[in-house]
Amino acid sequence: MPIVTRTVLAACLPALLACGHARAEDWTEFITDSHLQLLFNNQFFQRDYRDGPNNAGRNRFKPKTERNGYRQEWGQALQLHYQSGFTPGTLGLGVDAFAMQAFKLDSGGGRTGTGTLAIDGQGHPRDRHGKAGGSLKLRAANTRLRYGDFSTRAPVLAADNSRILPGVAHGLQFTAQWSALDLEAAHLTALSGPTESKRRGRISTVYAKPHRHGIDIGSASYLGFDTRTDMPWNLSYYLGRLEDAWTQHYLRLGHELELGPGRALGNEFSLYLTRDTGAARLGPLDNRIWSHALSYRHGVHRLTLAFQRSHADTPFDYIGFGDGQTGQSIFLANAAAYSDFNGPHERSWQLRYDQKLAWLGLPELNASIRHQRGWGVDGSRAPTDGLYHGLYGRDGRHHEWDLDLRYTLPAGPLKNLQLRATQIWHRGNRAQADGSIDQVRLRLIYPLDIL
Repeated sequence: MPIVTRTVLAACLPALLACGHARAEDWTEFITDSHLQLLFNNQFFQRDYRDGPNNAGRNRFKPKTERNGYRQEWGQALQLHYQSGFTPGTLGLGVDAFAMQAFKLDSGGGRTGTGTLAIDGQGHPRDRHGKAGGSLKLRAANTRLRYGDFSTRAPVLAADNSRILPGVAHGLQFTAQWSALDLEAAHLTALSGPTESKRRGRISTVYAKPHRHGIDIGSASYLGFDTRTDMPWNLSYYLGRLEDAWTQHYLRLGHELELGPGRALGNEFSLYLTRDTGAARLGPLDNRIWSHALSYRHGVHRLTLAFQRSHADTPFDYIGFGDGQTGQSIFLANAAAYSDFNGPHERSWQLRYDQKLAWLGLPELNASIRHQRGWGVDGSRAPTDGLYHGLYGRDGRHHEWDLDLRYTLPAGPLKNLQLRATQIWHRGNRAQADGSIDQVRLRLIYPLDIL
């Protein structure tokens, strides 16, 4: 039995013994604090490659000259999530569980590869895929200990929720809450991606993709804290470790200054520092990337201006779940809907405008338009003994336009139904890694609370 499992069982044993002597009326909190939700997630995803082929699905079995440049998938997912309360006593015991299934509505071997549907060994999208799991949790005062399968939103290890099934982490997690501080730590031994049916997939990275080079990462850990959002300045710090690969520091400092009724000035600075560690299996790393965003809010309008810069010979990389195609561990201002603008030595700026379209009689309708432009990408000095060598050229340039519409039904039998439409245009030269694409995503999400 692994040492982590033995430790968790030992910690939970007093609670289990206490449960055996508890009266039925003492279980009120365990039952009344339980929550059961059924989530419907429907997504249409279309991506048109303007300067290269689609290398996924059946295309990868064809000569490059015969591959198309188009991906399109449409899927429907059902996610059932259960969260219990805690048993009585100083040490409270509880359980969380989930079961989820995704179904193909439309796609084909030549059009698959958006990360929405699972793909079989012949390059065809599967008709369905899913997973089930859960975790055991222990409460003592304001602290929680969890072991099993769960989601995480830490800036150095965040699950991807942008597809119809989410990413899932497996391991041990500790959280604590005080009046002005949230503390979190975790040790993870497996990550499952959105298209995987197994709960214990690989720990990978989005850019290096070590599994393609026969490299298995054994674990990932992090420790960090967030100050409460009702403080004048909000501070976050996280330290992450990818076994025999890197240590990563994250720092965020944010502030919103009220200027008067309906007016405010926002100020946010974010920084990542990544250094190789242990066997340095991804190669030498000495990466620094930061962003600074200023925003002005006036009533239903918000205008944002941001600048981001990378100081490194390698791109800023982050943890990927399972197959390494998806991850969200990049909390920077210019990490856009498609490109992260995180190339080696890259500089980028962003101009964004958001508006709540209440004047249309739909106060829950939000629109945003964003333009970003990056330049100075230079990967020619990436270490030759690392996995990032050859990913970027010299003098890379690109830009992206994002148009996003979001609406949430405020009342009625379909209250909280979320509708979202996103159009992306990205163009760049050959020296940057993201290519040129047109992308459309249509999403419908409906959370139905059962308990």
